Amino acid sequence: MTLAEAIRRLAMTGSEIYCKVCTVDSVDEKARTVDCTPLDESAPLVGVNLQANQEGDTGVVCFPAVGSYVIVAFITPAVAAVVLCDKIDKARLSIGKTRITVDAEVVDASLGDTSFRITPEGVQFNGGKLGGLLKIEQLTEKFNELIRAFNTHTHTIPVGGVPVTGTAAAQSNPAPVVVPAVTQAMPEVRASDYEDAKVKH
Repeated sequence: MTLAEAIRRLAMTGSEIYCKVCTVDSVDEKARTVDCTPLDESAPLVGVNLQANQEGDTGVVCFPAVGSYVIVAFITPAVAAVVLCDKIDKARLSIGKTRITVDAEVVDASLGDTSFRITPEGVQFNGGKLGGLLKIEQLTEKFNELIRAFNTHTHTIPVGGVPVTGTAAAQSNPAPVVVPAVTQAMPEVRASDYEDAKVKH
């Protein structure tokens, strides 16, 4: 009998649930069960459910830390489930296409083909294949430095004699020629011109 079936049967019979406080001996993440020992020194409990439907992969499941305290509720004398945890090592949430796993070091989340991971080293989107995000303000300032230089730049041809080799006399340059600045300055850019405000860091 699965836990879900036992709960439905309990609701129909009106039987009362009783609980025991236990310490966690081991955790089976794949089976979503724990082995634990009651504090009342009764027999150890093996394969206690962490989720109502052990055959499913949706919903919320918390994996308690080994050695921590849990409260185990007995739906029937043969079917029990962990209902409260003193300390957890990991939690997993699955709703439709959304998957989230959290532990002490990593947060992993995905929705369809989109994913992100948070670690102490930083945040990674979709596997991080495109490298780091732009520092938008610094990039904008660099762009504007180039634009200001372009808008004010001129060329001046130097004056004076130009020494030549051979028998020809030194030749003089024509009068200085100044290449004026551009007549229509480029406008400076704004961060909003290329910023995707939906993703920030």
